Amino acid sequence: MSSSDCTGRPTGLVASRAIRGVSDTAFKSDAVGVAVQSAFGADNEAVDFTKIKLLDGQMKKRLTIFSGLVGFAPEMFIRGKLHFPRAGILKGGMREKMGTERLNLVTGACGFTGTHLVKKLLEQGQKVIATDLAKAFEHPKNKMIFKNLGLDFSLPNCQVIPSDLTDQQSLKKLFTQPVTHIFHTASLYDYSAAMEILKKVNINGFINLADLAIEHKSLKRFIHWSTCGIFGKPYTAKDGKLCNIPFTEDFNSSPKNTPFDQDQPTGTHLVNDYSITKWKQEQIAWKYHREKGLPLTVVRPAPLYGPGSDYGHGGILITINRGFLPAIPRDARNYITTSLHIDDMAGFAAFIADKDFAIGEDYNIVDDSIISYDEFVRYLALLLGRRMRSIPLLRQTWLRPAMIFAARLWLILEQKLGVRRIRVFEVGSATYMSSSYWIANKKSKEAGYKYRYPDVKEGMRDTIDWFRRVGWLDQSYNPQAIWQENMDLKKI
Repeated sequence: MSSSDCTGRPTGLVASRAIRGVSDTAFKSDAVGVAVQSAFGADNEAVDFTKIKLLDGQMKKRLTIFSGLVGFAPEMFIRGKLHFPRAGILKGGMREKMGTERLNLVTGACGFTGTHLVKKLLEQGQKVIATDLAKAFEHPKNKMIFKNLGLDFSLPNCQVIPSDLTDQQSLKKLFTQPVTHIFHTASLYDYSAAMEILKKVNINGFINLADLAIEHKSLKRFIHWSTCGIFGKPYTAKDGKLCNIPFTEDFNSSPKNTPFDQDQPTGTHLVNDYSITKWKQEQIAWKYHREKGLPLTVVRPAPLYGPGSDYGHGGILITINRGFLPAIPRDARNYITTSLHIDDMAGFAAFIADKDFAIGEDYNIVDDSIISYDEFVRYLALLLGRRMRSIPLLRQTWLRPAMIFAARLWLILEQKLGVRRIRVFEVGSATYMSSSYWIANKKSKEAGYKYRYPDVKEGMRDTIDWFRRVGWLDQSYNPQAIWQENMDLKKI
């Protein structure tokens, strides 16, 4: 066993002896030194600091001194224990600094999450295989986004290999190299898409990829993108149920802890076809993990926003800017919305990729904001210079059927008469916006991740600035889906 990695940090037995030495010399008469020595496990490779009974301030001070004298890093802490990895199997941030060979496959590389993730990995010096539909790399809208995000697929560490999830033969060329990490961001995310195509991409496409992944000997991690939408629509107090209780990974029904033949979460219900396919997709992922050994970590992002997306929260922003949402029901202040900046989605995925404790775990990824729809929409209107009025007698629940009717009518007008609609005006979005969601992020933070945008207000300020720079706040801009063009399908 070697005494240290290339960063100079101690590993294994040598590290444990080093800290023992520090406690003997620096804190010989200090209770901390005695406690540290007694906290060592029998394998001399982990210090259980939960056994050290000290005040938080005292502990922080002692650990800071230990860090300076011994050289351990924050990422070596795992749920109360300081771990000293054996030489050759170092994980997390240490791996990047060591330059250990890793080959990352990112599916959906041209999508909202995929572009930011590829950029993040390349900035960290990682090698990346970026895959998506061939047309997605060449679509003018995507190329504009790549340019304004500063994403360059031609960098030496990046390979572009087009593929199609629905065609397993096209996926085989992705596995001719020793891929170690798969980031499966690709899914069809469109609330107006037909169930048939959603199943083909989200469910059958996942199976096509997973079947190849489990046979790939070099694979160390498969990070799968789910959605917080799998928790379903909460029932309200009016229904005689608890409401505004945060969804957590363990407390609530999820694809991980619900029987495989159950197509809905217990106690709630899925609100759109997209969420239905993501529920089944994640159920299959856990089945592959349990029965076939897929080294799985599941991430469940809240509604994403940020530079590069004019859908979801970005679509709401554009709708307000165009003047199509001039008022909101007064009782919208009683409904919670959740958010996640795209930089934190990419950041968490890159962070968790080499954490051994994350295999077999699921993580809700959501910022700290607990904000009502009323406050959220009014804040966006304030930044955009738009007035937002209240509708005193109209309730949010009453607005839902009206929004669904209007969305269906506008869809018909678009299909029959070519009247282009704002993309966010659709049945799925109307159903989602009339619900109250509170998602807990405690587990993701306990894993050690620090959110860059814990407050949606700060993130939205930066997002609006980016939208303005690329022309998405021009009154003539009308966001449209492009996945049909990339898949050679007739537009919905």
